[in-house]
This record gives sequence, C-alpha cells and structure tokens, in this order.
Amino acid sequence: MEEAHLSSPPAFRRNFFLGVLNGIFFNVSSGLISSTLVLPGLVQALGGGDVLVALLPALEQGGWLLPQLLVGARIQDRPRKLPLYRVAAVLRGAFFGAMVVAVALAHLVSPVVALALLILFYGLYSISSGLAGIPFQEVVAKTIPPQRRGTFFGLREFGGGLLTLLLVSPLLRTLLQESGPFSFPQNYALLFALALAGALLGLLTFSLLVEPPSSRVGRSGTLLEQLRRLPELWREHPHLRRFLAYRVLARLGLVAEPFYIVYAGKVLGVPAGFIGDYMAAITAVRLASYLVWSRLSDRRGNRLLLRWGSGLLTLTPILALLLPSLGEVMALSLPARTYLFALVFTFSGLGNAAQGIGVGSYVLELLPEPERPAGLGLVNTIAGLLSLLTILGGGLAAALGYEALFLTAMALALGSFTISWTLVEPRRFLTGR
Repeated sequence: MEEAHLSSPPAFRRNFFLGVLNGIFFNVSSGLISSTLVLPGLVQALGGGDVLVALLPALEQGGWLLPQLLVGARIQDRPRKLPLYRVAAVLRGAFFGAMVVAVALAHLVSPVVALALLILFYGLYSISSGLAGIPFQEVVAKTIPPQRRGTFFGLREFGGGLLTLLLVSPLLRTLLQESGPFSFPQNYALLFALALAGALLGLLTFSLLVEPPSSRVGRSGTLLEQLRRLPELWREHPHLRRFLAYRVLARLGLVAEPFYIVYAGKVLGVPAGFIGDYMAAITAVRLASYLVWSRLSDRRGNRLLLRWGSGLLTLTPILALLLPSLGEVMALSLPARTYLFALVFTFSGLGNAAQGIGVGSYVLELLPEPERPAGLGLVNTIAGLLSLLTILGGGLAAALGYEALFLTAMALALGSFTISWTLVEPRRFLTGR
C-alpha cells in the first residue's frame, strides 16, 4: 500500500475523490432509468413490443462503444484528453434534457411519436456518451494507479449502489405502482428529471479532475488511417485478441437482461411496483460484492473478476428458466414466487458487478500507453458493433419464446467463461512474473 502511495500521480487525492463522486452520480442516474428494469416498462406502456425493449440496451451499449474507434484515432497524439470529455458533456446534457421533455409530453402526442422521440434522444445521448468514453478511460489510466483502480471503481459502484438502495429503489416502488402519487407518464418524467440531475452532477465532477499530460503519445490520424493500422495492432497483441473475444461473448451473453423483468410480469404476474424490490435485490448484492471484487482487483488482478463475472452470468438465465417451475412444484403463493425470482436479479447483479470493475481495469493494464487510445477504440468499437446484435434478442423472444432466448444467453455467457481461462494477468505478464 505504501508503494502505491509513493507512485501516485499528482493531485491523486483530488482526482480519486472527484472520480468516485462521478461514478456515484452516474450510477444513481442509470438506476433511475435502468434499461433493464425501468425503460422496458415505459416502452411497453407506450405500446412498444419485445424488439423495442431489446433495442434499449443495444442503444445504451452500442452508443457508448461505437464512436470510440474514431475518437481514439483523433486524440491519440493529444497530451490531454479531458477537453474532449467536457465537449461531450455539453452534448450529453442537452440530449438528456430533450429526453426528459419527450417523456413528460408523451401523453400529448401519439404513442408512436412518443416512442420515436424517446428512442431518438436516448440513442443520441448514448452516442454522445461514447464520445467521452476514450477520454474518460485515458484520464482514469493517467490519474489512478493500477493498484488503486479496483478500490476506485469499487467505491464508485458501492456509493452509487448504496444511494440506489436507500433512495432509488423506494422511489421506483412508490412511483411505478398503480396507486402511486403520479399518473402515467408524469411518474416516468419525474424519474427522468431526477436522472438528468444526477448525470449533470456526474459530468461536472469529472470535468473538474486535474489531468497530467501524457508522458508518451501515439500517432493520430483519420478514421481511415486508424482502420489501416488495426491489422498491425491485431497481430502485435495476441492477448488483446483473446480479451476481445471474451468481451464480445460476454456482452452478447447479456442479450436476455432486459427480458427478465418482462418474463416475470408475463409468467409470474409480477406487478410493476415490484421493480423497486428487484432493484433493491440487485443493489444489495452488488454492495456486498463490491467489497470483495475491489479487494480482489487490487490484490490479485482483474482476470479473476472476469472469470467470476462470466460464470455468474452463465447461471442467471438458467435460474430464470427454472425458478418459475420450482415455484409451481412447491405450490408457492404469488408473493413467494415473486421474491424467489429475485434470485435471477441477484446473480445478475453479482456477475455484472464483477465485470463492471474487471473489464475496464483489465484493458487499461493490458495496453501500452502510446497505443492505448487506439487499442481501446478497437476493443470497444468491435464490441459495440456486435452489441447491436442484442436487438435480435427481441426477435428471438417473439419468434421462439423466452426459453430460447435464455438458452442462447446461457450459451454465449458460457463461451466467455471458457475464454476467461485463457486470458493473461496483465500485471504478471508486463512485469515478467
């Protein structure tokens, strides 16, 4: 611990504190409009089907990941990346504000128009978030030492999770139940407005970080030049290739995530008010797990977290298939079956928490600094392109049923778990230990 302190960059304490605050605010914001718990209900209330439900997390992940190859190509030779983050912050705030207005006025227009505006502004918000992706990761890499990143990301998630458990979950339970104080769509509009406030606070706190200039910068260029460089980058970094395979399968393995709550409503008859209880279950297990995951990340590296994450997410769709039948065999009441199904969200929360800390930290350690923006752009853009395939989950559910969708998710997650055993531990690899 003393060695980490001695090697800490300038303004470490300030940057660590502001970076943790940024994560807390964004976790609360994301919880208020969760693409797997809250947004599916809004889309269905506006008359959208399974394909549109599947589109939401695809937009969230694809919008975040797709622009990063272009951004990495353009800023690789810049000693500081935070100015681009600030530009993207303005765009993110504007599109999020437009989304709040669209939801608030949904009752004044046709459901088709309301859905179109929601998806348009959600997609633009996600893309503008993607513009900030490489700057965010680069600033974290330069300001937070590897031995402290597990704690850094863990505290971001823990603080956000604690506020989600104490504030967001009860708020969802109150606003989304049929007898809530606000009618549709004002209940959702309030959630979106609060989420906007959280996002703006998150953008502000990260914008205030002190970014040191890069000690080594790489080559900049156009997107075309960067695409020509990719085969060379691909050949030179076999460990990056394996991680990319893991990343793609792990992302596609989440194809069923937005449908667990839909499945619970249709198969078990779970009322909308239970969304708050399910979010509480997810958040509670995440809070406990962050203490474990962040410690493992700091002390033993992030490969272990990737392995645990994909293993737990392999079990999640299996539980979604088995628990309703188990409830029937045991002749459980509807409330008991409803709470039993919370195990699905428990395993999902544990697995996503491990990957949430492990994925970002792992790739930052794997890539050399001069080529880190391009490498991040490569990994994230390819993962973003393939994450758009999660839209097919809605078609699969509509054509073959939720059982086929859950089995597909299990197979993809199992593939990522298998590949995780071939990954190197960057700290040992780079130091030759």
